[in-house]
Amino acid sequence: MTAEDSSTSSQQRSRDLTGFSPKAKAWRSFFETSAIISDRMEKRLQATTGLKLSDYNLLLILAEAPGKQLRMGELAERMVFSPSRLSYQVKSLAGRGLLERCMDPHDKRGMTACLTEEGSTVFAAASKVHAQHIRQLFHPALDDAQAVQLRQICEAIYHTVTTADEPC
Repeated sequence: MTAEDSSTSSQQRSRDLTGFSPKAKAWRSFFETSAIISDRMEKRLQATTGLKLSDYNLLLILAEAPGKQLRMGELAERMVFSPSRLSYQVKSLAGRGLLERCMDPHDKRGMTACLTEEGSTVFAAASKVHAQHIRQLFHPALDDAQAVQLRQICEAIYHTVTTADEPC
């Protein structure tokens, strides 16, 4: 190893504050890859449909829900949003005619978010664009066996996160 190689290696170590274990490197890779794919997907989706990724996700959850509606609390939980942030997003999408806030038919004290016909139309068009982006940015990186592995890994991480104690 030359002095230059040693210096370069030393500089890389001093700049990587995440750690050098396989798990630390995997975390860093996961974190950075998630951020860049979210950024690219967000920019592409917004440029072609006018929707943010969080808008698309909210419409997706409602489109999949029975009757295309969910109680606001359940929607907030599935979106991993605070109730105030969800209220703001629902108000914004309602202003665009994509959904409505309705009284819960089973509990008059609660509110539901209901996908409108316009929301269903916008979502259908956006899902085609979104699927194309996934095929361009995600699919080429994995074969089917790797995709199964990645899903299993993500499900294990999800389980760990959802069963961990909440911080004080």
